[in-house]
Amino acid sequence: MHLDEEQVERLLHRELGRSAEAAVREHLAVCPDCRRRVVQAEQEEEEVYALLRHVDHPAPGIDARAVVARGTHAVGWVRWAASVLLALGVAAAAYAAPGSPLPAWVKAVAGWIGSRPRARPPDRGAAGIAVAPGRNLVIQFTSFQAAGQAKVSLTDDAEVLVRAPSGAATFTSDVDRLVIDNQGSSASFEIHIPRTATRVEIWVNHARRFLKDGPHVTGPSLVPLTPAAP
Repeated sequence: MHLDEEQVERLLHRELGRSAEAAVREHLAVCPDCRRRVVQAEQEEEEVYALLRHVDHPAPGIDARAVVARGTHAVGWVRWAASVLLALGVAAAAYAAPGSPLPAWVKAVAGWIGSRPRARPPDRGAAGIAVAPGRNLVIQFTSFQAAGQAKVSLTDDAEVLVRAPSGAATFTSDVDRLVIDNQGSSASFEIHIPRTATRVEIWVNHARRFLKDGPHVTGPSLVPLTPAAP
C-alpha cells in the first residue's frame, strides 16, 4: 500500500504520531515511488510559500489569481491557505482605507503561514534524492573522481537529501543504503544530514570519509571525492 495524500501532508508538517511516523518512514525506505511523491509535495509547497510571502506588502498588492492558480497544485492546508488569502485579498481591495485593520490582519495570517515548516526550494538543473536515515545509513559513492567534493551539512529536516548537477550521477536506494553511481563524473555534491539521524556514513569507493554517530561527527564538511594523496 502506498501513502495517501493525507499521510504525505501530515509527514511534511510533523503531524503524525510517533508510531505512525515510524511506519511511514519504514515504508519510504523501501518505496521509491512514495519518496518521489514526498519530494514533489515539498517542492509544490515551497512554490506556494514563495507566492504567499508576497502578502507582506500592502493588501491591495496581493495577486489573488496567482495565489489560487498555484494553490490548486498544492496539498492539504496550503490549498486552504491560498483560498483564505484570496478572500482576504478581495476584501482588502474593496475596504482597504487608511486606518483599516484589514491589511494588518492579512499580514498576521501570512505570518502564521510563514511559520509553518518549509521545504527547500528546488534547484533548477539539479538532480537528487531524499531518503529516510533509518538506524544506520551508508551513502556509497561507487568511484573516485578526478575532481569534485561532497559538501556535508547538518539540518533540522527529517530526511537525508543529496543533490548534484543534472546528469552527474544516478541514485539507487535500499534499506539503510544509498548508492551514488558517480563513475566518470567530476561534479560536486551537496549532502544534507538530519541532526537527529542516529548514524550516517559516507564512503567513496572503498574508503570511509565521513561518519556521524549520534552527536559525534568524524570527517570534514567538504568530503573529497578524489583518491587520497599518496
